[in-house]
Amino acid sequence: MEPTEYLCRNTEAAAESLAAMIKKELTIYSNHDGYLNLPEADPTMITPQDRMALVDWCYEVVDHCQCSRQTVASAMEMVDRFLSMPSDAANAVARVSDETLRDQTKFQLLTIAALYTSIKVHEEKAISSDLIAEMCSQFYTAEEIEDMERTLLSGLSWQCHAPTAYQVGLSILSLILPSVDIPEVTWGVIMDEMTYLTEVAVRDYYFSTQRSSTIALAAVLNSIRDTCTTDCQALLGPFLRVIKECFDFDHSNEIAAARARLSLLTKPERISQEDDADEKSLDDSVRTFLISNSSSRRDTFRNERYFLGSERAIEVSPRDGLPCEKQELHRFIHFC
Repeated sequence: MEPTEYLCRNTEAAAESLAAMIKKELTIYSNHDGYLNLPEADPTMITPQDRMALVDWCYEVVDHCQCSRQTVASAMEMVDRFLSMPSDAANAVARVSDETLRDQTKFQLLTIAALYTSIKVHEEKAISSDLIAEMCSQFYTAEEIEDMERTLLSGLSWQCHAPTAYQVGLSILSLILPSVDIPEVTWGVIMDEMTYLTEVAVRDYYFSTQRSSTIALAAVLNSIRDTCTTDCQALLGPFLRVIKECFDFDHSNEIAAARARLSLLTKPERISQEDDADEKSLDDSVRTFLISNSSSRRDTFRNERYFLGSERAIEVSPRDGLPCEKQELHRFIHFC
């Protein structure tokens, strides 16, 4: 299958799809200011590293079951939105959200329930709650997972179809496709890099506070910068500028900050080599972020905490969730 077969060749349909996704993220699925903003001295709060470890576990599960990694992006969007609910002692669901922020076991259960829901919503075949519980080495029962799922969906008013950065990125590239003549292999490289960057963004708590369209445009711009020749960049650049002007994207500073963050996470050696245009568009807070984090970026990924589940590894078959041979899901996450 050629890379561009994943793109829409109908420009009008691609434009309508992009406009609809941006409208969704500005209304129904508007981004939040963050839920891990309490003083760092609070030892009971979950951390961005806890969240990252769970995202990695979710990626392992969907990879093993041959599901889409976009299922994880959707699951974490639900988790982030649920935990961003305003505090309300009189609201039982809001109380669960508050408790989860200070209970790592509940945070883990919430993420598992969100992944369970996302698989049911977005995949061709669902995975049973019993099998999900088995994957967790029965650390949670199927009943606990289903109870948390109901709480999650109630808190989200059953809204679980937020556009992902990957979907927005495909629409952006679809708008360019009919107007440029570049080889299929180049499209493939651009799309692979864009996919990778959007998956990396799901791991990083910073991006949970950003619009999907901001992450998508940053990923597309970085992909073209990092994989294309100068001539190809010159060909694609004007189209991207027109797209940015024609749709309700974030301010250039926000997009530049997202590009810098993605570069920091994936190609830190480029941080000192950013072109003048990008440098001028970064505000002081982003420059401070780059300076303060450049020396510790690798430690962030080293400090993830895992544990082996049971010695008897659960075996899962692709898609249908039935036992099969020679497939192991052997790493499970637990917070100490």
